[in-house]
Amino acid sequence: MVNTDQTVSELTAIVGQHHIITDAAKSLRFRTGYRSGQGDALAVVFPGNLMEMWHVLEVLHKHDIIIIMQASNTSLTEGSVPTPGYDRPAVVVSGRRIQDLQLLNHGEQALAFPGTTLFTLENTLAKIDREPHSVIGSSTLGASVIGGINNNSGGALIQRGPAYTELALYAMIDENNELKLVNHLEIDLGETPEEMITNLQERRFDVDAVPKPQHHGSIPDHEKVVRDVDSEKPVRYNANPKQLYEVSGSSGHVAAFAVRLDTFPKDERSKVFYIGTNDPGVLETMRRDIMKTFKNLPVSGEYMHKEAYRMAKKYGKDSLIVIDKLGTALLPRMFALKAWGERFLSHIPFFKPYFPDRMLQALGHLFPNQLPPRLEEYYEKYDHYLQLKMAGDGIEEA
Repeated sequence: MVNTDQTVSELTAIVGQHHIITDAAKSLRFRTGYRSGQGDALAVVFPGNLMEMWHVLEVLHKHDIIIIMQASNTSLTEGSVPTPGYDRPAVVVSGRRIQDLQLLNHGEQALAFPGTTLFTLENTLAKIDREPHSVIGSSTLGASVIGGINNNSGGALIQRGPAYTELALYAMIDENNELKLVNHLEIDLGETPEEMITNLQERRFDVDAVPKPQHHGSIPDHEKVVRDVDSEKPVRYNANPKQLYEVSGSSGHVAAFAVRLDTFPKDERSKVFYIGTNDPGVLETMRRDIMKTFKNLPVSGEYMHKEAYRMAKKYGKDSLIVIDKLGTALLPRMFALKAWGERFLSHIPFFKPYFPDRMLQALGHLFPNQLPPRLEEYYEKYDHYLQLKMAGDGIEEA
């Protein structure tokens, strides 16, 4: 039988009293999915560095505790929160405090740690005119780089495909039920877990002279696959074996300590084309023609139905105003504040669930319509829309 008191005591000794939550009310936001999913946890632990994270995993493995790895918890899949029905206690291990970021070979690649956000990576690379794999979507919500790798995120990306790397430092429980730290970063960090972690954290290697890796830091041969429009196999689907490699697509089945990723030259020019039609077959014809004949692949392509437009207009106005007026840097803190408000108000019977969301949406209605007249005209005329982002010479092709 699991000694829960002893487990909590050992975890507290590692991370400190202020970085572990055992109170169910206070841990609720870390046990609840971004939009759905909720389960119980013995504790939520926030290691402050990779060494603390390794020692936390050692304790949890020793006591046979279920380990739920969590980064920013912005996922819609419920994969980073506990679920009901476990046969033994679970602990959520949050990497949000471990936010280090290392650029390799003058920014050609990046090393991202458990709490490194897409927003941080994007802003850091912008200073040297480079981009990460993804600069859209959840980057505005504080999503983590490793979380994206874990779930092969980037569904709208055409040019670069899903988030993926074969270069990682991660912990796993092997077939002999032993906890191991695996270094596949292709950087010499030593032999023992303590050596690897210390050398990585303290950068005991030349970050601008790292040998070129034998494995890939982004998904290989993606253009060939995405252009094969006559293939019977879909380009994207869950658990595609071609996109599963150790940390990539692992969905938390291993504990990622660091991932090594490719970066890309920043596009000097880009443009989004907003296309409307009442016949979805038109979009299919366009897709096949673009994939077959364009020299330059689109950066991304996002389909939206008229009903989604209507819902975004009604329920997304408050978010649009905040992003437009305040930018994205404050969003993670604001989401944390909103989560605290929901937890606080949930104890008061008068307030309905998601009251902060409802209040913000109501306040949003006090502001004028934020959408451009041309988009509103499309809403009246068409049922289906495609947002096609092109860059460089692809703009003229489109």
